[in-house]
Amino acid sequence: MNPVGLGPGALLLLVACAGSPTSGKQARPSPVREAVSDAGLQVPSRVVMKVQDIHYDGFTISARILVSPEDGPLRLDRRLVPEFDVEIGLVADCERGSVPTIHMDVFPPLERPKNLMVLEPGYWYGRTVRFMPFDDHFTNIGPECVEATLYLRSFDRQFVASQHIQAVRSPSLDDGAQQDAGTP
Repeated sequence: MNPVGLGPGALLLLVACAGSPTSGKQARPSPVREAVSDAGLQVPSRVVMKVQDIHYDGFTISARILVSPEDGPLRLDRRLVPEFDVEIGLVADCERGSVPTIHMDVFPPLERPKNLMVLEPGYWYGRTVRFMPFDDHFTNIGPECVEATLYLRSFDRQFVASQHIQAVRSPSLDDGAQQDAGTP
């Protein structure tokens, strides 16, 4: 095989599979993976996920995610990174069904022990997440009302909870409404 004919992606794959060219030693597992395997915790069979304060402006959907395990500790990435720890499923128009959207490919953030959080039953953890399924250039503004399902993954990348959401686009000044002290 002639390496000159390889594209950049194939060359990157070869380098990634070969390991570090500077060390002849076997790579050590990351401390996070060691902590994950040593913990011996199972994913709880029931995790409650609540979604609050949903906002939709025609381009962005944001919501506060609250999580609590019911029958055992839950390992989470405390950052709850959108499109990685919290994923959004297909976004649809509430009345007409499927609409064109964009989904971002997110490179997984570095796993660090400081991001691992073990949430015990009876305790809640939450964070606001944002998704951008619509764009001026690719999809134009989204429909008046959208619905989707949010999925939560554990620190170990297993799906642990989901919640269906619905959001109505908030009125804006671009819609021709005159604002007087916040009242149309």
